[in-house]
Amino acid sequence: MENFFNLLKNIVLASETFDKIIILGKGSTVTSIDPSTYKNSFIININDSERIQKGNLCLFKNAWVLESLNENGFQAQNYVTVNETMVNANFAKDKFNFVDYNNISFESFDSLISDFNSRDFYLSDFLVLSALKVAYLISQIKNKNLKVYLLGFDFKITEKSVINDYSGHELEYKNILFLTQKAYLKFIKKYINDTGSNEIIHVGSTEISDISIDQYNKTFSERKAKTNKTFDMQSAYDDLINRVKKENYVIVVAELTNNHLGDEERLRKMIRLAKEAGADMIKVQKREVDSFYSKDELKSPYTSPFGITLKDYRSGVELTEHLFSVLIEECNAHQIIWFASVLDYPSLKFIERFDPVLVKLPSTISNHKSYIKKVAKEFSGDVVVSTGFTDKDYESFVLDTFLPGRNLFLLQCTSSYPAPPEACQIGVVRHYEEISIVKNLSGLIPGYSSHDIGNIGSMLAVAAGAKMIEKHVKLGNMDWVHFDGVALDLLDNTFGDFVSAVRKAELLTGSKTKQIHHQEHHKYKVHTK
Repeated sequence: MENFFNLLKNIVLASETFDKIIILGKGSTVTSIDPSTYKNSFIININDSERIQKGNLCLFKNAWVLESLNENGFQAQNYVTVNETMVNANFAKDKFNFVDYNNISFESFDSLISDFNSRDFYLSDFLVLSALKVAYLISQIKNKNLKVYLLGFDFKITEKSVINDYSGHELEYKNILFLTQKAYLKFIKKYINDTGSNEIIHVGSTEISDISIDQYNKTFSERKAKTNKTFDMQSAYDDLINRVKKENYVIVVAELTNNHLGDEERLRKMIRLAKEAGADMIKVQKREVDSFYSKDELKSPYTSPFGITLKDYRSGVELTEHLFSVLIEECNAHQIIWFASVLDYPSLKFIERFDPVLVKLPSTISNHKSYIKKVAKEFSGDVVVSTGFTDKDYESFVLDTFLPGRNLFLLQCTSSYPAPPEACQIGVVRHYEEISIVKNLSGLIPGYSSHDIGNIGSMLAVAAGAKMIEKHVKLGNMDWVHFDGVALDLLDNTFGDFVSAVRKAELLTGSKTKQIHHQEHHKYKVHTK
C-alpha cells in the first residue's frame, strides 16, 4: 500500500491543477458528455475508456483491454494493472505499474467495506471499487474532500449502445454482471458519502443517479453561460398551446401522482427523468388531507412507511409548501411546465399563490359541482378536466361552466386501475373533437388520461384527435403506493418508450386535409393523350 500511495502521490503532484475527480466508464450515455467538462479534472479510466477521453490513470486487468489500449496508442498518462496481463507484452512499459489481484466474491456487502478500508491496494473484477479507493487516496494526498463524478456507468447495454467492445462477452452475461455491480456500487457509494471522505456523484438516469447528464453539462460546460436561460413558464405554455392549435402537436403530461412520496430528491429526479424522456408537462396533486377525507376514512388501516392509517400515508406523500418551491425550481431548471390537480378549495387557494398556468379538476371530484363552479369563477386560467366515472350530463355541465373564455382540455378517462380495453372508450375523444367543431368552441381541446396498459390506447387516442395525453409515472416499484400498478417507470425508460409511441402516432395521424403528399409517386407512368 505504501508503494502504491507514493506512486499515486507522484502522479497527482505531476498532474495539472484539478478540482474534481472523474471515474470514466464506457456506457453509451458518456457520448452525451460535453468534452469541455473534462477540464480541471483528475480522470481515472476504467478499462479502455481512454477511447472516450484520455485520463491521468487507467485501471485494468484483462488481456482484451491491453489489445484495445495498444490499438488506441496508450493515451492515458499512467496505467495500473496486474502482472499477468503484461506477460510477453512489449508496450510503453514506463507507463505501467503493477499491483496484486483480488477476486471479490460479491458474497456480502460487508466485504466491500473491509476491502475499501484495507491498507492494501489491489485490482479486482469490480474495478470501480478500486477507482473509488484511488479517489479516496487522492483526497488524502490533497488533504481535502473531493467530489467524484461517475460518468458512463449505465449498468445496461444493448447492441446499439456498445462502444468499441473488445471483451467478447455476450450481452446477457454483461447485463447480469452489471446488475450485481450496480447493487454493490449503490451500497459502497452510500457508505463513502456517509463517512464524508469524498462525495460520490453518479451522473445519468438510473435509480442510483444523483444528477442528470444535462445538469452535469450545465454545471461544468464552458458553454454553460449560453445554455442557462431564464425559463418563462407562461411564455412556454403559450407557445405550446400555439403548437397544439396550429401544428397538430400532442402535449404529453407526466402525471407524478404521489409517487414522489413527499421526498425532495425523489421529486427532483422524477422531474428530471420525465423531461429527459420527452414529457411536455409535469403534473402533481394537492389536497387538504384532514378535510378531504372523513374521519373514519383517515382512521382506516393503510400500511406504508409513514404509519398504519390512511391519514399517515396521505399526509406523508402530500407536497408541502417547501416541496412546491422545489417543484417550481426544478421545473424551471429543466424548462418544463408544471400544473396540479386541485381536489378542494383550500388546495386551489394554496396553488394560486404559485401563479400556475393551468390547473386540473380530476375525476375524483366530479360530483363536487359547487366547488367546480367556484374554480370557474375564481380561477381565470386554463383548466384540464378528466371525465372518469361521468356521463354526458357532466360533459354538458363542464362545457357550460368553463367555455368560452379559456382553453379547456377535456380528457376522456376511465376510472379503473388498470382500465381494461373494452372500458377505454377511445371514441369519446373523437366525440369531444366533433363538439369543438360543431359548436365552434376553439377553446375545447380533446385529450386522453390513460389508465390502460401499454401504448396502444394512447396512440389510438391521438388518431382520434387527442391533443393532450396524460400518463402516470413512477420511480421504481412501490407496491404500497396508489396507482403504482398503472404507472410507467422512469428508471428503465418505459415512459420514454411511451412518449416515442405517442410521437409516432402523432406523425402517422398527420393532417385532416387530403392532399398529395410529397412522399407520394405513381408506381407506373401513366401516358395521357
